[in-house]
Amino acid sequence: MSRATADRPKAAERIQTAAKDLFYRHGIRATGIEEVCRVAEATKMSLYRSYPSKDALVAAILCEDAAAYDAWFVAVTAEAAEPAAKLRALVSAIGAKLEHPEYRGCPLLLAQAEFPDPDHPTHQLVAAHKTRMREGLAQLAAEAGAAEPARLADTLALLVDGAWAAMPYLGGRRAAEVLRHGAEVVLSDALR
Repeated sequence: MSRATADRPKAAERIQTAAKDLFYRHGIRATGIEEVCRVAEATKMSLYRSYPSKDALVAAILCEDAAAYDAWFVAVTAEAAEPAAKLRALVSAIGAKLEHPEYRGCPLLLAQAEFPDPDHPTHQLVAAHKTRMREGLAQLAAEAGAAEPARLADTLALLVDGAWAAMPYLGGRRAAEVLRHGAEVVLSDALR
């Protein structure tokens, strides 16, 4: 086996990487399996050997995205010593994501928008992740001394998701600016 062949990622990895990029840039429903296979330089047989259905491929990608977010959340809040500072660091880091020119928004929310049926597995997977995210915010809010940590968590989650939704018409920089300002007003009030 040549070194180039040995270094090439396995078909399942290539498929998942290609699908993740295509789904994020073009949408899940708009991207066919044929296009995923073409970009991944893989056969349909390889795809269906690794993922029994397109829904299974989507689930694998979204689980990976959720795990990446969880790790990112820990990383961006780790440096701040106090819970209130952790909340502010998180908002700041989300603002930085919004300002990145290639950023289209939360990949999980983009996926959930394509599957509005609450009984669909994709919708449920995203809802479970967003619930965990909200619980993490509520825990930090409680540790920071918020009188109503659940309300603060809901408000911050709403501001973040609203900033993602507003990117197409506000632009990333303005959405980030408004998010940071709105979050600071809310945090200052809730953590007095």
